[in-house]
Amino acid sequence: MKHWILALPLFLLTVLLQAQHAITVVDTEGKAVPYAHIAWQLVDSSKGGLVVLDANGTGALPVTDATRDGQVALRVSFVGFVTVSDTLRAMDGGRSNYVLRPASLGLPEFVVTGQYAPIDPERAVHRVRVIDAARIQRMAANNLGDALRNELNIRLSQDNQLGTSMSMQGLGGQNVKLLIDGVPVIGRQDGNIDLAQIDLTGIDRVELVEGPLSVNYGTNALAGTINLITRKGGGRPATFKASTYAEHVGRLNTTVTGTRHWGRNDVVLTAGRNFFAGWDPSRPGLVDLTPALADTNRFQQWKPREQYFGRFSYRRTGDQWDLGYKVEGMHDVITNRGMPRAPYFESAFDERYTTIRLDNAVTAAGRLGNGRRINALAAHNRYVRFSNLWYRDLTTLSEQLVDAAMEQDTSGFTLTNVRATFAQARDRARIDYEAGIDLNLETGSGPRIGDGEESIGDYAVMASAEYQATKDLTIRPGVRYAYNTRYGAPIIPSVNLRWRISDGFTARASYANGFRAPSLKELYLFFVDVNHDIVGNADLRAERSHNFSGGLSYRHAKDKGVYTSEITAFHNHMNDLITLAQVNGQHYSYVNVGRYHTLGGTVGAGWDNGHWVISCGAAVTGRQDELADATNSPTLFTSELRASLTKQWLRKGWSGSIFWKWQDRLANYALQDDGELGRSYIAAFHMADATLTKRVWGDRLALTGGCKNLFNVMDLNANMSTGAHSGGGTSIPMATGRVAFVRIELDLKKSLHAN
Repeated sequence: MKHWILALPLFLLTVLLQAQHAITVVDTEGKAVPYAHIAWQLVDSSKGGLVVLDANGTGALPVTDATRDGQVALRVSFVGFVTVSDTLRAMDGGRSNYVLRPASLGLPEFVVTGQYAPIDPERAVHRVRVIDAARIQRMAANNLGDALRNELNIRLSQDNQLGTSMSMQGLGGQNVKLLIDGVPVIGRQDGNIDLAQIDLTGIDRVELVEGPLSVNYGTNALAGTINLITRKGGGRPATFKASTYAEHVGRLNTTVTGTRHWGRNDVVLTAGRNFFAGWDPSRPGLVDLTPALADTNRFQQWKPREQYFGRFSYRRTGDQWDLGYKVEGMHDVITNRGMPRAPYFESAFDERYTTIRLDNAVTAAGRLGNGRRINALAAHNRYVRFSNLWYRDLTTLSEQLVDAAMEQDTSGFTLTNVRATFAQARDRARIDYEAGIDLNLETGSGPRIGDGEESIGDYAVMASAEYQATKDLTIRPGVRYAYNTRYGAPIIPSVNLRWRISDGFTARASYANGFRAPSLKELYLFFVDVNHDIVGNADLRAERSHNFSGGLSYRHAKDKGVYTSEITAFHNHMNDLITLAQVNGQHYSYVNVGRYHTLGGTVGAGWDNGHWVISCGAAVTGRQDELADATNSPTLFTSELRASLTKQWLRKGWSGSIFWKWQDRLANYALQDDGELGRSYIAAFHMADATLTKRVWGDRLALTGGCKNLFNVMDLNANMSTGAHSGGGTSIPMATGRVAFVRIELDLKKSLHAN
């Protein structure tokens, strides 16, 4: 009897082991996928269940040898990965291993902006927000402005001749560093890059870092840094993708992208044309493209625009070194058609703004072992903008350039950038570090730029280290020193902290000193005609700032999805803010106006289970300048609310999304004609988009339709108020009203097993 009692546990354990099938799930890099889901069901039976693997991506199914062979169907899935379907076989030997590849939902595999090496955004010292290709597609975003429209702490504004500009953390676009694969984008008009010129075709993801990254990227990186990462390859021997996008107001975009992979080589070629016929709120409805007699309808509030662009990139991957070359160009034309001239209305003056970009970059990335890495690039960017006035005969449709020098302008800018870093980034190392150089030479030429040609050089060295004080606490100090050919550049320090409080909870805090060098236009612009009297100021001082930020984030992988939430706060204190000011009469110049403060914070939460993606958030931003300080006026606050909802019917190939954002009225201080301090306001507004996508033909064809600007926002009211009375009101353009759109995408991929 004693022997039976001793043998019983061993017998039960043997039966239990025979009645289980071990499962291991890893990603494409061989790393475990924690808490992956295994849905299983016996064939021709209702018996089945759901098994959630452990933190190491391992677990077991409660099936026996008798039922396993061809009789158990299963689906392996987790948030952010493509679902795998399989049928168990006896030859599996009681164990199965599965590899999941990343899907459209969930966190991206890595981020690179401001990092020593590609890293999971949860482990990055900086708080990095990512807009991935799947989100770009769900938003039906065509350019960078479209992609940023739903983000907190970012406010867009529109000029129908200068394009789309932005502010971040209450600071203007001149304080936001815009990069493409780490190379600065040049060509600012009125201090801002036109976001509508940055097409998203071929962009893999957009990485956003709020707060100064001046140690890493130098001037302009005060409010934040936005880095667009281009697609480096198709992952298959060959791919071809074509897309057509149309809006009922007269927009038609067509793009194509092809990739080729052979051996260790990757080539990506992208080209496209974006066309907008122009739009005016007085003529709603479908656009009429048929020829018509010349009349007052030729003038439109939203100007016609035509853009051609292309990108070619080549990359060779080696055992230790990756080498690449990229060239991209853009030709953009905005036409401002004037009203027919009295008394006979047979002629008009048309303004045409032509922008040409040509960017080249050579890159090298080396992996030297033991976590040591070298990244280097050499880039040369050219930007030319033509502003021309034409006289058009509306009876013959002929045109000729107006013979007046003040009405014609050609401005050209170049940027030569050489950047190289050496870093050591090892897993679980006590100390990692990075050191490098960042050399920039910018030139400007044109009749309205100083003596006709000016240049400014900024040659910097930078270094930082990541110290793992404890297993959960990382401290990263950094410093940058630059020699500038026009002014004495300061030493720029920063320190970042990341503390993993517990499973799921992560706190981040930072202090950063920032600076912005005056641009060539602010220093040397000479623009005097019958409508303008703007002169640069060669004595400008660089803007200096102190930024404090902190945040607490929470991420928890539950049995059926991932829950995330966060709360953040920031404070910017700026000295020698540069702005365009009225010096006397109609004479304007750029001046340093003193102190400027912005402060605020955000709160947000999200849920993602691969079928539902839900997120919401709120933000508040306060602004106060030296003028308000002198009059003891309060800080002016503005609020934002946002939400998005995505539902995917994976088996049927359907997905739908709704994006919504509310912007509170924007208040600022301004001097009125009588010298009193007043407030200017831009009205509050709601912006919402809805999209619905159906995938057919084995996911090769995607049909998307929807509506943008559901609340029909067009012009925003702007006015001046002093409390007891208010000044004259005006309006500023924001959007083209409610827009219906359709997009057709064809995605062909050559089989990995071909050839």
